[in-house]
Amino acid sequence: MFKQHIASMTGIESGYLIFSLVVFMAFFTGVLVWLFKADKSYIQDMGNKPLEQ
Repeated sequence: MFKQHIASMTGIESGYLIFSLVVFMAFFTGVLVWLFKADKSYIQDMGNKPLEQ
Protein backbone atom coordinates (compact mmCIF):
# COMPACT_ATOMS: atom_id res chain seq x y z
CA MET A 1 0.00 0.00 0.00
CA PHE A 2 2.72 2.48 0.95
CA LYS A 3 4.84 1.56 -2.07
CA GLN A 4 1.97 2.47 -4.39
CA HIS A 5 1.59 5.90 -2.79
CA ILE A 6 5.33 6.54 -2.78
CA ALA A 7 5.71 5.36 -6.39
CA SER A 8 2.93 7.70 -7.53
CA MET A 9 4.74 10.79 -6.16
CA THR A 10 6.91 12.50 -8.71
CA GLY A 11 9.78 14.83 -7.98
CA ILE A 12 10.37 13.46 -4.48
CA GLU A 13 13.01 10.87 -3.78
CA SER A 14 11.38 7.92 -2.01
CA GLY A 15 14.41 7.45 0.24
CA TYR A 16 13.73 10.80 1.90
CA LEU A 17 10.12 9.84 2.51
CA ILE A 18 11.02 6.55 4.12
CA PHE A 19 13.79 8.17 6.18
CA SER A 20 11.40 10.84 7.49
CA LEU A 21 8.81 8.19 8.37
CA VAL A 22 11.39 6.17 10.29
CA VAL A 23 12.62 9.26 12.16
CA PHE A 24 9.06 10.24 13.07
CA MET A 25 8.19 6.75 14.28
CA ALA A 26 11.40 6.52 16.34
CA PHE A 27 10.73 9.89 17.97
CA PHE A 28 7.07 9.04 18.67
CA THR A 29 8.01 5.66 20.13
CA GLY A 30 10.73 7.27 22.26
CA VAL A 31 8.28 9.81 23.67
CA LEU A 32 5.79 7.07 24.50
CA VAL A 33 8.46 4.98 26.24
CA TRP A 34 9.62 8.02 28.22
CA LEU A 35 6.03 8.85 29.16
CA PHE A 36 5.35 5.43 30.62
CA LYS A 37 8.72 5.19 32.40
CA ALA A 38 8.81 8.75 33.75
CA ASP A 39 8.30 9.45 37.42
CA LYS A 40 4.64 10.32 37.99
CA SER A 41 5.48 12.97 40.58
CA TYR A 42 7.71 14.73 38.02
CA ILE A 43 4.88 14.79 35.48
CA GLN A 44 2.48 16.08 38.13
CA ASP A 45 4.97 18.79 39.18
CA MET A 46 5.50 19.92 35.58
CA GLY A 47 1.74 19.98 35.05
CA ASN A 48 1.29 22.32 38.01
CA LYS A 49 4.08 24.75 36.97
CA PRO A 50 1.81 27.07 34.91
CA LEU A 51 -0.55 27.43 37.89
CA GLU A 52 2.16 28.49 40.34
CA GLN A 53 2.85 32.18 40.88
